[in-house]
Amino acid sequence: MILSFLLGILWTFFSPSFVLAVYPEKPVTLICPVGPGGANDTIARAIAESMKKYFPKPIVVVNRPGGVVTIGTADTVTAKADGYTIGTTTMSAVTIMPHQMSLPYKTPDDYTPIALVGTQSDVVAVHSDSPFKTLNDFIEYARANPGKLRVGSFGVGHFTHLILEQLKSQAQIDVTNVFSKSGGEQVALLLGKHVDAQVLTVLEILPHVQGGKAKVLAVCDERRSAIFPEVPTFKESGYDITLTTYTLLIGPKELPPDVLSKLQEAYKKVSQDPNFVQLMERQGFTVLYEGTEELRKRLWKDYNANKGVLERLGEKKK
Repeated sequence: MILSFLLGILWTFFSPSFVLAVYPEKPVTLICPVGPGGANDTIARAIAESMKKYFPKPIVVVNRPGGVVTIGTADTVTAKADGYTIGTTTMSAVTIMPHQMSLPYKTPDDYTPIALVGTQSDVVAVHSDSPFKTLNDFIEYARANPGKLRVGSFGVGHFTHLILEQLKSQAQIDVTNVFSKSGGEQVALLLGKHVDAQVLTVLEILPHVQGGKAKVLAVCDERRSAIFPEVPTFKESGYDITLTTYTLLIGPKELPPDVLSKLQEAYKKVSQDPNFVQLMERQGFTVLYEGTEELRKRLWKDYNANKGVLERLGEKKK
């Protein structure tokens, strides 16, 4: 009888129907919180393509734009914590927007930071036909013509909007804000001369500068961009604005440690892949890997710092 019992146990464990699930068993959805054509979309698709070499299942990009990057980010955070839904997002969605609206996540402890993807600079760009040659040309005209200039950014609370609001405050200018739903829409408005200037990423504007259709007046970073070495920073133009933006990979809270480890291991290899790094650098994006704990410290620092900026600008939710 005992022998029969033991044989039954062995059959259970070694029968074809009893197979321990090993992650990943199926494709992984990578939610991109912006529409096609924006910087985050370009980055997400480059990650998915490069992961083919280092991850055993396909990474499928799904665009879920809206809410100034918060809809797709919220969908990632509230997904089942099994590793089959992760997302790219931006620092604005997780360190700025939680101070301005009610979201299913608030602090960096409400989701799993998987990895820092990298950083990029933001710029003030104008059409190539614009009479403005420098940022100070633009500001002098804005001061003399309050409310006349139309300046675009991604959306209320996005880091591009925060940059614009800081410039308006420090330069004491009044311009009309024009908000877009995607980086692609921002570019279209600028090239169609529907706005006088746009605050957007290097990645988004670079092809159009190279094509002779746009020019950059200032870079929002600590140092000049390697892509636009001739363009001064905001600080060099007299304005203390240095908001470096970044993209990260996140997952739901309480992502299993083994799942997190496999995702990090695969993306870390991507971040060291010369083809991926060179592709990103050619577009003005600096690949910079950080794991969960280091990234969480970065997020907390920026979360608290941006809270202070919003309070000074009067933008923080009541």
